[in-house]
Amino acid sequence: MFYLSKFAWAVLQPSNFIAILLVLGVVLLVLHRRAAALRLIVAATALYVVAAFSPLANRLLHPLEHTSKAGTERDVAGAAGIIVLGGGVSAAIPTEDGGIPMGASIERVTETARLALRHPDLPVIFSGGSGQILQFGDAPNEADAARRFFGGFGIVPPRLRLEDRSRNTLENAKLSAAMLQPKPDQRWILVTSAFHMRRAAALFEAHGFRVVPWPVGFMTSGAGDLRQPFGRGSEGLRRMDLATKEWLGLFVGWLRGDLERTEREKPGEASRVSGS
Repeated sequence: MFYLSKFAWAVLQPSNFIAILLVLGVVLLVLHRRAAALRLIVAATALYVVAAFSPLANRLLHPLEHTSKAGTERDVAGAAGIIVLGGGVSAAIPTEDGGIPMGASIERVTETARLALRHPDLPVIFSGGSGQILQFGDAPNEADAARRFFGGFGIVPPRLRLEDRSRNTLENAKLSAAMLQPKPDQRWILVTSAFHMRRAAALFEAHGFRVVPWPVGFMTSGAGDLRQPFGRGSEGLRRMDLATKEWLGLFVGWLRGDLERTEREKPGEASRVSGS
């Protein structure tokens, strides 16, 4: 399912899908099928204008970012721990001077570090391996980078626990549950990007966690965002890709039953855990 989803997303991702339509249009034009080529090129152009410049991307992102009620500092006190999902650090090889390549969702790890320093009694759990289809040997993953990042703030094992095998959000939830064995009376602070929180929280709750959402990196706010067109097409496309992925993920999760509460994995089926 992991590989199938990767392939399907490579085709359905709006920015890629538009490019595929344009390429097909050019191919048909070369083959002198001008009527069909024109239809594809016009369709691709229309989709590009809507996806890149209209407020549609923000209209799709807004309900994703603002459905879950965000936690407060009062919720953090007495929680069982802070769980942060991958994306804030990169699985890329460290720079020559030892620098840590950061991910697109850097707020996930910076906010987690802030919470951890403010609440030194809480354990920190990082969940993230590598979402790459091809992984060779002992190539670094996100958990390796997270160990270095949090270590710079004095957050080290055994307080820091690393789940380093997950490749997507479903595996984040499944492997974290197998590792932590959450109890019904425990609260877990879940840190991830605001656009990702709705799906992530649903999956973690389906695997037995009582989640306190802690969304970061909001991209939308009030009603003005829902009417304002984008000045840069690249930003509109980026947001459209993010929103489409989340809505498709929610739909597929509902279709497959991933969002329904399941029995947790037995302790022996837990992932390999570094630093535990």
